[in-house]
Amino acid sequence: MKRKLAIITLTACMAVLAAACGKADTSGEPEQEVQQEAAQDAGLRLTTVSAADMDNYITLGDYKGIEVTAAAEEVTDDQVEAMLRADMENNAQEVEDENAVIENGDIANINYEGTKDGVAFDGGTAEDYDLNIGSGTFIEGFEEGLLGAKKGEERDLNLTFPEEYPSEELAGQAVVFHVKVNAIKRPPEMTDDWVKENTSYQTVDEYKEGIRKDYQAQRKESAQIEAKSNAWNQVSEASEIKEYPEADLEKGRQGYQELMEQFAKQQGMTVDELLQTQGMSQEDFDAEKEEYAKTMVKQNLIVQAILDKEGITFESEAGQQALEAFLQEQGGLTLEELKEQYGEQAVNEAWGVMIAGDFIMENAKVTESLVTSDGKDGYDADADMELEIE
Repeated sequence: MKRKLAIITLTACMAVLAAACGKADTSGEPEQEVQQEAAQDAGLRLTTVSAADMDNYITLGDYKGIEVTAAAEEVTDDQVEAMLRADMENNAQEVEDENAVIENGDIANINYEGTKDGVAFDGGTAEDYDLNIGSGTFIEGFEEGLLGAKKGEERDLNLTFPEEYPSEELAGQAVVFHVKVNAIKRPPEMTDDWVKENTSYQTVDEYKEGIRKDYQAQRKESAQIEAKSNAWNQVSEASEIKEYPEADLEKGRQGYQELMEQFAKQQGMTVDELLQTQGMSQEDFDAEKEEYAKTMVKQNLIVQAILDKEGITFESEAGQQALEAFLQEQGGLTLEELKEQYGEQAVNEAWGVMIAGDFIMENAKVTESLVTSDGKDGYDADADMELEIE
């Protein structure tokens, strides 16, 4: 708890950075002196430090030519089959035949109540629960005990919880589950005809290959996101703060205070009451606040230093492209709506990280690789073409 809120906020900023895939157009850049002048005159800045004074506060690490690897795991045949099964289960239809019985692979909609020594135990009761028979979701004997049951049938299952069950109260204990079958749903058979009617593919094999490519593209994109985060971390670790501007630190402290107040209010408490429940002293709280403020100030100084050196502003084309990607990642909310929800400071900081992160990646040396189960890792030209995200 002591570091939870700070971590959540910083993670949100880094997630925004990592998720942004937009690329800024840096063609036709002005000369360095003009760039710095434009940056200094820009309206929106993340720090009170001017572009001219930035070197007095931070030694910026190398941010061009960063070397990172984007390693994506290969999608296996078993994973494709698992996704196909999940797709079929999502398309399951209720069996109308009144004589139909539960078979392995069916989805049984059930009500159940578990009792131990005649008394219902916590977590052992549910209604309208969809259980995939054969999935191994429940303890041994439960799903097997429903095989052959009809719609409307009720059964008592005499079972024993495994010795290693997490609940000490139930581990190794004999229990009875009273189960009623409300409905039986059955996934369709995977055939070429079903594929033609329900997908954009013509055959089962084409459908499988399409699933594989889509999932592999997602993994490749995730690998790029991780690489982007790693590139940022390299820049951050290589940068050194010479002096923390007090005005920026105070803003960071206030941000942390407001964050804690908001969290405490959600719990129906004051900050003091929240600290008591977590065993935190005022000194602990102040130390966490200071750590958070310094972390955010360092992040903002790095971002602003990069933007100043490259003549990039929030109002520039690169800044607006990053903003567009930012808003897309936030579900299409407007900038004003985001500021109202999260606060102007937090939104601007996340936006700035995206702009700087885009520039770092555009100038990074990224090695793409495919991690395969046979150990023969690597992308070849054909694989790159096949895995390209459309």
